[in-house]
Amino acid sequence: MKKMQAGKFIYHVAEPGEKTGKTVLLYHGWGGTAGSWQAYAEELAKQGHRAVVPEIAYNDSRNPVANPFEMETVQIYFWKAIIESIEEFGEFREALGVPESDIVLVGSSMGGFIASGIFARYPEIAGLASINGSGAFVLTEQLFRERQDRSPLRKEEAELLNGFDPMQQGAGTGAVLLINGEQDRTVPLEGHAAYYRHLLESRNTGYTDRKIVKGAGHQFTREMEQEVADWLAGIK
Repeated sequence: MKKMQAGKFIYHVAEPGEKTGKTVLLYHGWGGTAGSWQAYAEELAKQGHRAVVPEIAYNDSRNPVANPFEMETVQIYFWKAIIESIEEFGEFREALGVPESDIVLVGSSMGGFIASGIFARYPEIAGLASINGSGAFVLTEQLFRERQDRSPLRKEEAELLNGFDPMQQGAGTGAVLLINGEQDRTVPLEGHAAYYRHLLESRNTGYTDRKIVKGAGHQFTREMEQEVADWLAGIK
């Protein structure tokens, strides 16, 4: 991958020899790096896609936080990174110089939250693949807090998340693939389940599928990678 910069945006690109597919934006998980996508980005480039990996706020070289997996740090910055990534997408797309209809969003873990939030705001985007993420922000945060024995969401906190929650917005007509590891203990599977129902109920068109990978936990497995690659091949 080649590292690029446009204004405040830092991103990495794997260019195909001949572009026959889409511009695929790959969003990594909390505490991850753009470099974690390198092998997969290069594989997608071989299949004719232009693979773009944005560096995410508070990760990589964009004001990274210290000790990202400490619980207090996660509680402060996890949603901030998601919300800022959603808010800046329009400007980032313009920096890339590609139309919405050429873009497919692929995200893993936190990246799946980001990709789902962007997809809900930009109806012409061609597709969304969320792996071990969630498209039900308020529900998932409520479940996080229950697991951690934390106080419920305050009204103002819920209102903030509702403003970005894909469950509260339209869903476009692009293809959607939601994947969960059956044994994921990090992000509750209920988030994808609720978002899947929302998509089926609110969309008259657009391919929508959800897959549960048996025996898998909270990781982007080789089987999942292949599922996404096969799904991408069907998006025109």
